[in-house]
Amino acid sequence: MKKFLKILAVVVVVIVIAFYFLVIPKTVNMVTDYDRHTFEYVISDSAVLANYAIGEARGPADYGFPDFEEIDFETLFDGLNLNGWYVPSSKPEVSKTLIISHGRTSNRLKAMKYLEIVKVKGLDSLYNVFIPDLRNSGKSDEAKTGMGYEFAEDITASMKMLKDTYQQNEFVLWGFSMGAMASATAINRPDLVELQENEGLKVSKLILASPLSNIRETARLAGADMGIPYFIFKASWKGFDKVIDGWSENMKFSYLLSNKKVPALVLYGDGDATTPAPILEAEIDGLMNVYPILFKGADHVQIYTQPEFKNRYADRVDGFLRMD
Repeated sequence: MKKFLKILAVVVVVIVIAFYFLVIPKTVNMVTDYDRHTFEYVISDSAVLANYAIGEARGPADYGFPDFEEIDFETLFDGLNLNGWYVPSSKPEVSKTLIISHGRTSNRLKAMKYLEIVKVKGLDSLYNVFIPDLRNSGKSDEAKTGMGYEFAEDITASMKMLKDTYQQNEFVLWGFSMGAMASATAINRPDLVELQENEGLKVSKLILASPLSNIRETARLAGADMGIPYFIFKASWKGFDKVIDGWSENMKFSYLLSNKKVPALVLYGDGDATTPAPILEAEIDGLMNVYPILFKGADHVQIYTQPEFKNRYADRVDGFLRMD
């Protein structure tokens, strides 16, 4: 009996060790690691290219902006190389810039189609535009990401670069999916807020499209759909929370958009399985600075690409960007 108990104890210890040193790191890596979408990867895969909905377009010139510049710059804290397109305003001395940020497993090619709205609506007379490849995307360096935590650093690095290079100091952050969470996080993370204040950088509005609105709840539901038991999710989430400096409980719109009451236009569809509408609606319920626009049946980051939604989407963005 004693021998059996010793063997049982050893087995239990081995299982516990395996759980903490194999299972938890594996599930954390499922969040932080994903394949980098380079330009070459997107252009060479017809299915991915169709999902990007850019046709033959490959840069801002294809949307009527031949005077764009491609910019190399660095992250704030970890020395990664980033890259992006700067599209100057059609009028001189415009100091406002619209930063359009893609989401996870994406790059700036997917975000550039919204330059069509800028051109058609004449918004280029009011704003410069910057479209970055955030880390692990496009022409920027490979890196781990934390559901928008590090993307927020890259958006802030974009603002600082735009001030240093082009004397821009006021910004509208327009983000998609994880880029939307990153945009809201950028104006709330204390270290990034301090940097923005010291540099004289101001974010006056947010546009949050198909947004990731609560990272823990969205990950929990995704884990449940994958059959991951809740006790594994809970332990893994504690590991992930350490990766993002214990900030996961703040990465939800009910905190981010109420803590900094910046006007926020939220564009979403109730056919979105990636960032489910019920999670978003619960997060923004009762927030007076948030303007939610629902597109019935629309899928994740596909609203503008649908003919039945295109004009309404463009009109809402135009009206919001012109609003005092």
